Amino acid sequence: MKLLAFVGSPRKGSNVEILIDKVIEGVHSKISASVKKIYLYKANIQLCTGCLACTALKGGKPCPLKDDMPRILTAMEQADGFIFGPPNHVHSMSAAMVNLFCRMQPLIKMSVERDSVGNIIGATSSTTISGKRAVVVVSQGDFSPCQSALLLRVLDSNIKDFKLVKVAEILSTGNLERAQVKDKAYDLQQAFEAGVRLAGVK
Repeated sequence: MKLLAFVGSPRKGSNVEILIDKVIEGVHSKISASVKKIYLYKANIQLCTGCLACTALKGGKPCPLKDDMPRILTAMEQADGFIFGPPNHVHSMSAAMVNLFCRMQPLIKMSVERDSVGNIIGATSSTTISGKRAVVVVSQGDFSPCQSALLLRVLDSNIKDFKLVKVAEILSTGNLERAQVKDKAYDLQQAFEAGVRLAGVK
């Protein structure tokens, strides 16, 4: 099994990364897996400019930005599953995680139907990562779970757009200090069990 874990925190050793590591531990407890962690704030991933070149509207052309993203997209197509780990930043995903989903658009393959004068009247879509499994890991400083309601909704929408199968969701609250989640046995156990589900073991 090949897994990609996207660490969306700007801090190494963050609460999000600790939870991701616990998910990975859960995977390894059941199967042999090759796991690659991608630190989004350290990777060379330029900001999406919204040019739409990669979309069917513009003919599905290669992205004009020259960075690591083509290699990451290829790795995603070759992977069996994903871990998306954003911290809660102002009630939503961290900027780097938002940008990742923007730059993932080339994975969506859309067939556009037009009328006789060129107006779009319908479309169907598929993705090159359809059906692959995903785990979502979120950490926030606030103690109220509702503070991540928007974040989780945005993640679910993107997971649906890319036709992934979310097998588990972890939300850890009250993490005001770096690595504070290390002392939260319940959250760590939930992350471990998420890894077991990601491995395909119920």
